[in-house]
Amino acid sequence: MYSYTLNVRNIIIMEKLDDLWKKGSDFLGSKFSIMGGAMSWVSERNLVSAISNVGGFGVIACGAMSPELLKKEIIGTQILTSNPFGVNLIVMHPQLDALVEVCIKTDVSHVVLAGGLPKKSIIQTIKNAGIKVLCFAPSLSLAKRLVKMEVDALIIEGMEAGGHIGPVSTSVLAQEILPYFHNEQIPIFVAGGIGRGEMIVSYLEMGASGCQIGTLFVSTNESIAHKNFKEIFIKSTARDAVPSVQISSK
Repeated sequence: MYSYTLNVRNIIIMEKLDDLWKKGSDFLGSKFSIMGGAMSWVSERNLVSAISNVGGFGVIACGAMSPELLKKEIIGTQILTSNPFGVNLIVMHPQLDALVEVCIKTDVSHVVLAGGLPKKSIIQTIKNAGIKVLCFAPSLSLAKRLVKMEVDALIIEGMEAGGHIGPVSTSVLAQEILPYFHNEQIPIFVAGGIGRGEMIVSYLEMGASGCQIGTLFVSTNESIAHKNFKEIFIKSTARDAVPSVQISSK
């Protein structure tokens, strides 16, 4: 009886979870509405394909890649997975137009524009090619502006995240932005400081369509990061994460 009751409970929980993130998983085309954060050299073909293969949504970090290198990385990822994945492009990249063209020609399904406010022309070029566009919204005003620019989805990213961050925490941004778009159809993902399933569920119940996670994926076996690099993440505490304007004092 105990085993039967436990199985029924698990089924009920999974059905609720599937309902909570249905909008996000339908948008991404993945089983789970969990995106892998684009982390410079770490989010390459091996980690991205591994995330997508188990039902998540991997995202290649283009960073400062050349168009030629990005093309190789996309094709390499497509060899390793038949599931959807995205490409993160930095809008300040001097060859942004060429990078977009690479994504179009290699049949990428989703593009994440990061590192600044993209031009509407870039958004429309990507959308006209049948590719879904996601953008980061570090404030409600920018979220409204991006929606008017017809992006397909938003990512709320707080100061707990890595990369280019703002001064406001994820939880505060979520409480400001999610209720505003409560009746809208646009999927909204939450990122920054998310390390447990309970936290994912809490944002889903607030109205998010899914979450983006970085640090947990850095420490996986599939990550190409050096074992010493991974150990730093595993052994660190909350206070060890400090925002900085530089890579090191040297």
